[in-house]
Amino acid sequence: MKSALVFGYYGYDNLGDELLCHATIDLLRNNRFDNMYLLVPKHKMKDYEQKYVRPVNRFDPISVLNALLHSNYVICGGGGIFQDQTSLRSFIYYSSIVMLSLLFKKPVILLANSLGPVKREFSRRILRYLLSRKKVFLIARDSISARYAKRFSKNVIEGTDLAIMALRKIAQDHEKKPQATFCLKSPIDLSQILSLMKYLGIRRFILAPLSPQDRRISQDLLSQYLELELSSDPIHDIASSAIVISQRMHGCLISAYFGVPFVAVNNSKATRFMRKYLPRYSGYTSENPSEIVIAASKVLGESLNIKERLLMDSQKMEEDFVKVLRSLRSQLGT
Repeated sequence: MKSALVFGYYGYDNLGDELLCHATIDLLRNNRFDNMYLLVPKHKMKDYEQKYVRPVNRFDPISVLNALLHSNYVICGGGGIFQDQTSLRSFIYYSSIVMLSLLFKKPVILLANSLGPVKREFSRRILRYLLSRKKVFLIARDSISARYAKRFSKNVIEGTDLAIMALRKIAQDHEKKPQATFCLKSPIDLSQILSLMKYLGIRRFILAPLSPQDRRISQDLLSQYLELELSSDPIHDIASSAIVISQRMHGCLISAYFGVPFVAVNNSKATRFMRKYLPRYSGYTSENPSEIVIAASKVLGESLNIKERLLMDSQKMEEDFVKVLRSLRSQLGT
C-alpha cells in the first residue's frame, strides 16, 4: 500500500491550480496510491473528500505532521510556488514542508514545478539547500528551472505542465467563434484593444476570471465597458475564442492546447513555459495597451499546432514519474 502527502496551492478556487490538483490525484491513483493526504484550507476540506483522498487542514501543524508520518512519499503537485516574488510567507511555508519531510526521511517529488523568481538571498539559500538533498527529486515544468536545479542536484528531469493531463479529459471539439476572451488579474485599459478587435471582426468580448482575485477585477471592468460579458465556463470560452488575452499562465496554456492564439501579458511564467513550444511567437508582451494591440494584431488568425507535442511531453513526464517511483520503491520496499 502506497501513501503520499500531497501539497500545492489547492483550495483557493484558482482554476489553474485546481487542474494541477486533479491531475496529481489521477496520476497517483493510476500508480496505485491508496491514501493521499491532501493539504487544503480547513473550510475547503469537505470539497475534496473522495475515495483514496483524505483532506488535511494545511494550517494545522499537528494534522500535517500526522499525515506526513503516515506517508511513504511527499509530492508537490505542480505550479510555481517556489518563488518569493508574490509572497515570502508562502515560499517559507512550502519550503518548510519539504524541510520537515527530509527531517523524517521521506522522499520528496517536486512534480512539474517551476522555480523562481527568487529575489531574496535568504530564499535562494533555502532553495539551493532543498534541491541539493538526495531525497528531493525535481521534474521541472520548464527548461530554465531544470537548468538551474541541475547546478545543485542530479535528481532533475525536465517535464511539462500537469494541467495538460487534466485537459485531456475535456471535450476536444469547440467551435471557434468571433470572440475574444480576457483572463486578467490586474486592471488594464481595454479601450484600444477593444477598438482593434472590433475592426478585425471580433463581435463578442468575454471576461474569464480564473481566480477570486480575477473576479474582482472583472466586476470592475464590467462596470467600465458595456461590451464585456462574464464567463460562466472559462475553459469552454477560451477554447471557443478567436484570440485570448491573458495575464495568467494557464489562460495561455489552455489557449495553446486548443489551438487558440493568445497574448501573454506581463507573465514571466507563461513566457518561460510557452517559449519551449513557440520560440518565435509574437504574443509575448508587457501591460502597455499599445504593445498588446500590436501583439494581438500579429497573432490573430495564426494557427497553433502544438497540442500533439504537449501531449507527448505530458506522456513522457508520466513515464519519468513512474521511473522515479520505481527507483524509490526499491529503496523503501513499498
